[in-house]
Amino acid sequence: MKQGNYTKQLSYGKTDDEIEAIANDYDYLEIQPIGNNQFLVRKEIVKDEEVLRDINRKIVELGEKLNKPVVATCDVHFMDPQDEVYRRILEAGQGYDDADNQAPLYLRTTEEMLEEFSYLGKEKAYEVVVTNTNLISDMCDRISPISPEKCPPHIPRL
Repeated sequence: MKQGNYTKQLSYGKTDDEIEAIANDYDYLEIQPIGNNQFLVRKEIVKDEEVLRDINRKIVELGEKLNKPVVATCDVHFMDPQDEVYRRILEAGQGYDDADNQAPLYLRTTEEMLEEFSYLGKEKAYEVVVTNTNLISDMCDRISPISPEKCPPHIPRL
């Protein structure tokens, strides 16, 4: 299954036709919290956070036009907001000059995600955060990283 995140393409000035052609190759489209793409504002690629919201709105419209689900994701790199310090340390050690400008890439609750995407309206926020996320999950095969033949024996509790 192929997913597409078009924030960078939209912000770098691709035409609507180019974006639509790219989107046609994907099974679903992705939008992320505004903080995940804040670097585009810092680098002055886009004017402000409202432009980032407009890009997400445009991706939602594109999904509707192409009849593809749009899913709100977090691009999670750590569990809790305070854990960003560890990612900052790792990036600083690797020489990243923007290591101190960590995106909020923590695992958010459903309520936090609904609040993050509230600018889409209550119904659309619920669709991208809950409904479409479950839709994509239901389309995926369930797998186990460990073969059943390699598992330890089951010992019933007494």
